[in-house]
Amino acid sequence: MNFYDSRDWLNREPPYAFQWDHLLFVFLGLAIGVFLALFLRKKSKNIVKIVIISLWAFGTAVVFSYYLVTYILCIVDPSGHPFQIDGMLPFHSCLMFMYVFPIAMFAKNKTIKLMANSFIVIVNMIIGFITLFVGCPPAGSSTLTFVGLQSLIIHIIIVIVPLIMIVTGYYDIQKEDLKYGLLLFGILSIVMWTFDALAGCDYFYFYDGHTFPVFSFISDNVPNIVWTLIVVTCYVLTGIIIHYLIIGIKTLVHKKQKSE
Repeated sequence: MNFYDSRDWLNREPPYAFQWDHLLFVFLGLAIGVFLALFLRKKSKNIVKIVIISLWAFGTAVVFSYYLVTYILCIVDPSGHPFQIDGMLPFHSCLMFMYVFPIAMFAKNKTIKLMANSFIVIVNMIIGFITLFVGCPPAGSSTLTFVGLQSLIIHIIIVIVPLIMIVTGYYDIQKEDLKYGLLLFGILSIVMWTFDALAGCDYFYFYDGHTFPVFSFISDNVPNIVWTLIVVTCYVLTGIIIHYLIIGIKTLVHKKQKSE
């Protein structure tokens, strides 16, 4: 049995996504997130801040533990675990959460803080949610392995932290905040597009639809530039939809509270 990235005790063949253990982990994780968000609604802002920072710290520790173990394996067993720059760096679009969240919590500049909060809620959360289903566990790794568990844990946290921020009112999202979140997304996209182009990687999925095989039928039949435009458009449109969906729910809740 190889707990790092494979197992044989259930005698199953990949793909492991959408099997019972994957779906059970996802739905339990989301249920815990919803419970936490509702439980924290009546708590002070300081308590909410402690909880979400703790979740971020735990998720970040899990992810970097995974990368540390991976790098050690690359050193001690280079033939079995060769280092691959196009997948073994913590630069994936979902993982921007680890770097942006501290800015959202501790930035003193109001504009920068808004950019971080809005990005986490309108872009990063939905990326994490989608990846829970189409990108977790990573191809070839089952849920009950180190690779599978760390991926599911961080993506669950990427979803439930902004959920808690919204439900508790820790981040009181406003209509005009949309431009700040999209601006930060644009900055990160340019930085990572440049890195990906220079290093031959695809951490933001701008170049190759095969990262998520469900989309490969599109990327296989369009020029690379068209695929890039499709991905960017999907990111932006999804962000806009999520933003106004949250604003709409917030408005309805406030109206209901006033009527009571």
